[in-house]
Amino acid sequence: MANPKHAGRKRKLNATDGDRPYQKRQTKKFKELNKDLKEVQKTPPSHLDVHGKWLWRQIVPELQKVGNVKYLDQLNIANLCSAYSDFRTAEEEIAKNGPYSHFISKQGIEVEDKSRPNPMFAVKNTAERTMKTLCADLGMSFNARAVANIESENYHAQKKNEDADKVTPLGLVKFNV
Repeated sequence: MANPKHAGRKRKLNATDGDRPYQKRQTKKFKELNKDLKEVQKTPPSHLDVHGKWLWRQIVPELQKVGNVKYLDQLNIANLCSAYSDFRTAEEEIAKNGPYSHFISKQGIEVEDKSRPNPMFAVKNTAERTMKTLCADLGMSFNARAVANIESENYHAQKKNEDADKVTPLGLVKFNV
């Protein structure tokens, strides 16, 4: 049997009236466990640069509206803002210097080397991957929000298995049919 703590889909944290009872229980338990946690700070950390602080001010109020982020998530938010800053800096450098590396020739002239891409592309790609991962972890992607609002596909299969475990030999006998 799979470990039920880590098996299957991610838990749904925002149950509504139309949701299954187990989803409502999970939501209630999650909210109860998190109610005493400190809120994430509204002001950006001082170590972030202009781009990172800008993003912090944009996303923290939105994340607080959802209500699932707390002080414990602050490191992930700061990492996201830092990756965004790296991404923006790399984009600015690429726009300024072009898509290819430059070198100084023997004559002292700056020459574009079209055989080598600008190294800022590597910085940009790494920052994009980091942002994508952190956005998903914080529930900031379309898919992450959609998963939080979709009923478990396995619910009916789980229910059927639970019912099968409760079957007694008398349950198999069909009386007056």
